[in-house]
Amino acid sequence: MARREDYLTPEVLADVDEVDRYLASKGKIDYPTHTEQDSPPTAYSIAIDDPLPPPKFLSLEQMMTHNTDPMPKQVIEGVLHKGSKMIISGSSKAGKTLSLLHLGLAAANGSTWLGHRTATSKVIYLDFELKKRIAARRIAEMVNANDQYDPKNQNFMYCSLRGQSRTLEDLVHHIEDLEDHRPDLVIVDPFYKLATGADENDAGAIGEIVNRMEKFSERLDCSFVYAHHFSKGNKSDTDHIDRASGSGVFARDPDAILTLTPHEEEDHLVLEATLRDFPTPSPQVVEFSWPNFIHKPDLEPKLRKPGQTKAKKDRLNKLSDALVELLEINSIMGLNNLKIKLEKKTDEEIHPDTIRNIIKKDENIIVQKRGKGLENIYIYKKD
Repeated sequence: MARREDYLTPEVLADVDEVDRYLASKGKIDYPTHTEQDSPPTAYSIAIDDPLPPPKFLSLEQMMTHNTDPMPKQVIEGVLHKGSKMIISGSSKAGKTLSLLHLGLAAANGSTWLGHRTATSKVIYLDFELKKRIAARRIAEMVNANDQYDPKNQNFMYCSLRGQSRTLEDLVHHIEDLEDHRPDLVIVDPFYKLATGADENDAGAIGEIVNRMEKFSERLDCSFVYAHHFSKGNKSDTDHIDRASGSGVFARDPDAILTLTPHEEEDHLVLEATLRDFPTPSPQVVEFSWPNFIHKPDLEPKLRKPGQTKAKKDRLNKLSDALVELLEINSIMGLNNLKIKLEKKTDEEIHPDTIRNIIKKDENIIVQKRGKGLENIYIYKKD
């Protein structure tokens, strides 16, 4: 007769140890009180690693029938379906975090984001970067500066994870525990905090992480958006999907790839997108004006070229001096009138945004606002 010890092979013991380690990682389980012996206790949901059901194979006729099924909700109109993945990448300090906070708030309110309409959605923002107090102040400034954001909106939930090492499995477990908040959109900022210890140039390691992200979004039936950084150097001559630092997986895996790259105008960025499920939209320009991004559809999306920064600063200094010389003589009414006079003085074409940026940076130039329908007066205040 076989004994119990005969079944305790090294393989069996290894499996048992794995289960023990998993349950131990979950801490103490508060089982509810049961009056009936056959009533099972509540168990933890093994969120990502549940055994998969057998794959289903469909005939062409069945696929034609499925062609009439409704499409998933568009969380970002013309950009991202619910259940899809999106990466937004940019250079260091290019405003990736601010753009993602705006995305979360815009989607929670069903308002526009960087020129794109969003559907009203339940949002979870997982922040591995900012301290909670700093994030709270930043979000408050954003909400107070935007009439489209309702400060009492219940669709946006924020979680500060700075200084914490969390796995995707752990995060799914906690999100599933939230009552009445099944997310349509989960935002993670930044990606590398989920890839601790992984070489971002290792396609296998990065592929494993993004595959688990996909299981994450499938399990929760939500879109998954994350931020990543550009590799070093000017990226104007690099295809926008290849600007993200590290493995080519970042250019192949996401359903939507968005980049924020410096525009030739100071404090402006070019938003470019490559999409799997939608036609590729034209590049757009947004102005960074704290705490907002302002969509500038009329501005040509020209990327800043290598070495252009110094030349740009020299030009702005020249235009600033010329503008001051004009206003020292007399105040000028109307931005367009100011533009015409400055172009005549400098003998070059000048975009109105350039003039606005010069005025914004010179505290001696005063803009006297005259009310709705009336043009502003531009005055130079002498010290």
